[in-house]
Amino acid sequence: MNRKDLELFNIEVGTFKRKQNKLILELDRSQFRYDKISELNELKKEVPNFLQLINIIEQDQKVSLTYALPDRVRPLKELPRENKAIRTAIAKEIVNQDVTKKSQEHVALNPANLWYYPMHHVWYAYRANELMPFDDKHSNLAKYKALILFCLTGIPYERLLNDPKEAMNKHQDELLQQVVTAKSANELKEIVNGIDDFVGYQEWQQVEQKQKNSKKKFWYSMAGIAVVAVIAVGLVHKNDEGKYQALAAQNRSQVTRLKYSSKIQIALSAKKWSQAKKIMKTAGYSSKSQVQVFLKHKQYQQALNADPSQLNRIVDLAYSNKNSDKVADWQLPTNATSKEKSQLKLEKAIVNYDSNTLNNQLSFTTNADELLRIGEAYLDHNDKQDVQTAQTRLAGINSQKANYLKALISLNSANSEVSNAQKSLDTANKIDGSKDKDKNKKVASAKSDLKNAQSDQKAAQKKVDKTKAKAGD
Repeated sequence: MNRKDLELFNIEVGTFKRKQNKLILELDRSQFRYDKISELNELKKEVPNFLQLINIIEQDQKVSLTYALPDRVRPLKELPRENKAIRTAIAKEIVNQDVTKKSQEHVALNPANLWYYPMHHVWYAYRANELMPFDDKHSNLAKYKALILFCLTGIPYERLLNDPKEAMNKHQDELLQQVVTAKSANELKEIVNGIDDFVGYQEWQQVEQKQKNSKKKFWYSMAGIAVVAVIAVGLVHKNDEGKYQALAAQNRSQVTRLKYSSKIQIALSAKKWSQAKKIMKTAGYSSKSQVQVFLKHKQYQQALNADPSQLNRIVDLAYSNKNSDKVADWQLPTNATSKEKSQLKLEKAIVNYDSNTLNNQLSFTTNADELLRIGEAYLDHNDKQDVQTAQTRLAGINSQKANYLKALISLNSANSEVSNAQKSLDTANKIDGSKDKDKNKKVASAKSDLKNAQSDQKAAQKKVDKTKAKAGD
């Protein structure tokens, strides 16, 4: 058995055991309040920022929860080993995710429940609905303070939870004092974002100072490298010389990015988008990289301004973030092509449900993502005929997206059947039993129909989930 098979992580309700790329939490059945374990299956649904719960089983009075771990992910318990810049970046990501506010479940904020990958990726494992055990002894603000102070200082979370001021015993730091005295989650978020900006700037200042102190040594080293390069070029083909020059340019680019990174983050934190874009250009960011930065902050218009050719990707992300309503307000920069302008016009027709435009463009559209969005718009407005046409057209372009749309159509039909069956049951229940001796039979029949409809609905939902993953939606 290798070392990873022995890794244990304790949280308030139990102990995780890591087995390679799986994380297993085994709890006593007595801690749960469900009648059937299937009532916990809702937690298997994929949720951003949470590890995928792949299995829930009950056996021998134990309930076992198994989570999948992404490749190269690290337990947050190891974060204190990282440098200050990484620790503050992860702390910033945690407060900005604000999962306790966005999740309907109770999320454990114990570091043993969190996993990360530098610099801005954080995942949570255990989250509990009302049928599961969870820690309600401390407020979410107290938990967040203890978690952030752990990230910044490495002091055990449990001690900080009981007394956050313990962070000040070993670290007399004004920034930590601000964390300890924060009065709200929003205030804590502002403080941690400020700490990350400060540390980023401080790190770069240290780099600059080291460069100044070792300037002569640096140039001597570069001279030595140049001599070696000349010798090497004399011994190899010209294409190898090109590889060397490319590597040198890459290193210069990385140094330039480091120099401007803190300035970019400060501009982004202050929501000075134009200033951030200007600094990114100076730092050598490609238009694609600028788009990536702006999309992380959900600044779709700024991303479009940076690179209108990324329109399809930007629209996809807006839909994924449930921000599709913002598409109607977008404008393309003057350097956009006529094709891009036509696409944005169609995207606006989709969100505004301009059925005339959609019907006119349906036969000409070859973009699978657009066709899928058109089909979903038809479905949302109960246009059964045109959604079938969109699905048929999509089948000739992208079979996986076509299968997803077909599954959505089936789910929509199943939802209608459930609604109709529920109405029939409601009607049967209102029958006056003194006037209709068959009331009980009619109620029983309606209940049976509703149960069958709900079963079909569940099967249709599973089909949607399965085809959605394959469609890359």
